[in-house]
Amino acid sequence: MQELTFVIGPDRAVAEIWEILGSVDLAMVASATYPSTEGRNVRIVIENGDAETARRELLAQGFGAIDTREVLVADIEPGPGELGRLARRIADSGAVLNTLYMATEDRVVIGADNLDEVAGVL
Repeated sequence: MQELTFVIGPDRAVAEIWEILGSVDLAMVASATYPSTEGRNVRIVIENGDAETARRELLAQGFGAIDTREVLVADIEPGPGELGRLARRIADSGAVLNTLYMATEDRVVIGADNLDEVAGVL
């Protein structure tokens, strides 16, 4: 999976992002938006084969400085403490966790400095 990350200014509506991707028939696996001092941070996870199309479409519509990185999407049992247990297993594997947030259907998005180590934990 590929995660696209970028910042949008206050002059853009977050809805535009999902409208653009929907217009080219791309589905997101996960997405997160949250405020920052520059505007709003956006994270979108797309299937590998569709990530470049998503990036190209967003750039064409004026969204810029889009970073792309590989992430894992894993199933998780919903419940108290599960995210903490997963994060601990990743830390104990030696990988440095840099991204962890929920996705659709009881899954989490995981970004780390060593995704092979993380995959071994999962």
